[in-house]
Amino acid sequence: MAFGGWWARLSEARLRRRLYAAAALLLAVLAVVPQPYVARAKLVPQDSNSLGLGSMMSAIGGQLQGFAALLGGGRQPVDFYLAIARGAEVRDDVIERLKLVGPGGYASADKARLALIRDVDIHSLTGGIVEIEVETHSAARSEALTAAYLAAITERIRALGHERIERKRELVLGRFREASARVAEAEQALNAFRKRNNLAEPEAQLGSELSLRVGLQAQLQAKQVQLDTLAQFQGPDNPEQQALRAEIASLRAQIGRSTRPDVGAAGPNVAGLSDVHSQYLNLYRDYRFAQALYEIYARSSEQVTVESLASESVSDVQVIEAPRLDPDRKYNLPALALLALLALLAFFTEIYAPATGIRLWKDRG
Repeated sequence: MAFGGWWARLSEARLRRRLYAAAALLLAVLAVVPQPYVARAKLVPQDSNSLGLGSMMSAIGGQLQGFAALLGGGRQPVDFYLAIARGAEVRDDVIERLKLVGPGGYASADKARLALIRDVDIHSLTGGIVEIEVETHSAARSEALTAAYLAAITERIRALGHERIERKRELVLGRFREASARVAEAEQALNAFRKRNNLAEPEAQLGSELSLRVGLQAQLQAKQVQLDTLAQFQGPDNPEQQALRAEIASLRAQIGRSTRPDVGAAGPNVAGLSDVHSQYLNLYRDYRFAQALYEIYARSSEQVTVESLASESVSDVQVIEAPRLDPDRKYNLPALALLALLALLAFFTEIYAPATGIRLWKDRG
């Protein structure tokens, strides 16, 4: 009965329009009061190339280019930094920095997290820029939240960068120690076999053609190891993998030509060797392979050292716009949306329905 009575009263155009006007006035006031304040900050995460390490690594050695990409030295996608900025660790860090839980704040950490999710928006802009946008009804609170988020994101990215470098250091130094031990064992075995069989130095004993063959085989094995390792981290369409496959194919073709029996100005090739020479060849090949791996990991360890020193003196995040308030006047969007909906409803009931003959309620006589 109560609903039917109100519906009957709404059929009076004067009462209906008064209600529209009162609701519109209330929503217009709510759209302005309380005034929202929006604060922003912009930052750009840096990579090793932006720090000037790319040219330095190229000067150290060409092999470092592949290992830099292999070990995660390339630039991370912006989605990676957005995931960090929106993560729970950053949110909890902001809560701790501003003491949002406790007297004068929220009753629990969960309520503080929900409030931050509602008030803070972190998104990406063109050029890999990450923007922090905070909207509250207090200018001081908006600026404080923006500054806290900027500090928390910077600290989190820096901490993750240090962890990445430490993992790279452990991996490279471990492999470097193994390569050092391997080249020492191969050299010791080669020298012992040479003394036991009264053989000259490998380059003189085996001839230039065989030395070339051994060198090619060592390069082939080293390139294959590098390709297999790189394939664990990158897809098959990576340009570096394609270049390595081309080099491997070229090395295999050169080795294949050397397997055909031939006698040249430098002596017989591999097909004419004796058993002793074959064993000498195998030991020499193992030594050259171990030596090639040692050189690769020596250069990689140098890269890790340089990156570690750079990470200690240079920030991993560049702030291109400090926290600041937007100068223009902001409005409460939910109230504006309800005001637009109310205007649409008034247009439908007061103008459109009568013009088209739609009867929304029974007319009172």
